[in-house]
Amino acid sequence: MRRLLLAAAAAIIPGVAAAQAPAPGFTPHLSTEIDIGFYGVGTTSATDRARGGTSIYSFGEIAAGLHLTPNFSLQGVLAFEPIGEGDSTGGTPGGSTTLFRRQSAFLEALYAEWKPDSDTTLQAGRFVAPFGRGHHDFPGILAAVRAHEVYAITDSLGVAATHTAFVDPWWGEHDISAAVFTLDRTFLSSTLLTRRSCCDERYERFNRNTRQQGGPANTGQFDNATIALDGDRFGLLPGFSYHLAVLTRGAGDDGTAREWGYAAAARYQADWSANQSTLFFAEGVQFRNAAARPRTEVTLLGFDPDSGDEIETALETTIRERRTFTTLGLRHRIGEWRGTVAWQRDQRKRSVEALPTENYVEASVGRDILPNVSLDVGYQYARYAREEAGGLGTAHAVLFRLGWRGF
Repeated sequence: MRRLLLAAAAAIIPGVAAAQAPAPGFTPHLSTEIDIGFYGVGTTSATDRARGGTSIYSFGEIAAGLHLTPNFSLQGVLAFEPIGEGDSTGGTPGGSTTLFRRQSAFLEALYAEWKPDSDTTLQAGRFVAPFGRGHHDFPGILAAVRAHEVYAITDSLGVAATHTAFVDPWWGEHDISAAVFTLDRTFLSSTLLTRRSCCDERYERFNRNTRQQGGPANTGQFDNATIALDGDRFGLLPGFSYHLAVLTRGAGDDGTAREWGYAAAARYQADWSANQSTLFFAEGVQFRNAAARPRTEVTLLGFDPDSGDEIETALETTIRERRTFTTLGLRHRIGEWRGTVAWQRDQRKRSVEALPTENYVEASVGRDILPNVSLDVGYQYARYAREEAGGLGTAHAVLFRLGWRGF
């Protein structure tokens, strides 16, 4: 791993030098792209009263690139999302209306990018590792957000590369991507707006990452990696694309085994006419030794052999978990209107501290209402894992997303 890291870094250094000598006729410039959504989740009924109410928040990003030469640039992504547990998919408004509760901003990416040729891109810095596709561009309202919460490999500090390995008019274009990284513990991993409130345990993130927090990839070494293969532009099957990826992450201080992840995705767009098309999408992601098999303590009930009284015994063990997240859906377009239906399933098979399988069904319609501004409204039916009572709960919610996309 270390050798690969050093080799990739050595390959990028010439690009840094090249940035000091812009090509004739080239003017260094800044490019930007904005994709921010303002979300509303209004839970009309739920098994747990805390889930009732309305939550309004933002989720999205602003990307910027400083292009110093035609093939060298500095890239950054400023992300916006709520950092409370479950807040990015509605949270627990407790029967009231919450506005931008625990809202935060942070640098999701900041890296140097060099393109030695038209088929190759090299990166070094902080980035989202190439694993899974839906967390970036699933259609609908909450489908992409929920995927992002489960399997976006963020806080990755290291090197990455993408190369177009094969191009054929009939068999399509295929790109291979790879990354070697560690969990970022630098000041760049800290949030920029929100800090933890006293006694509020629902904050999932409020400061820079530390070794003590544990978790997969938090090893302090570049012994974590992903490799992915993407294909599209098939003459054999126009409108089809795929994504395959493998992930491996070492265990942090609280873990006991290496985590492995696998992702497979397929999409097919059928164009029925100039005015109508249907996009079919499917993606499955599985983590084995999820969270790097963390340590935990369970309480066993027994009886004292002498007195016959009931006693409790604490036993230290590990959580062996296989987590599988599945998405199936379609989006149909008629002119400027679009309608999306998506089903997502989060199955977590554990050796101890069992969790039930969650299911979510979402249906929405939407369209652009202004240049670069879109509106989607929909409905969600959820079967979710109850935190304290255990078992499954049911929730019905009305959704909306007001999106702004521009440059």
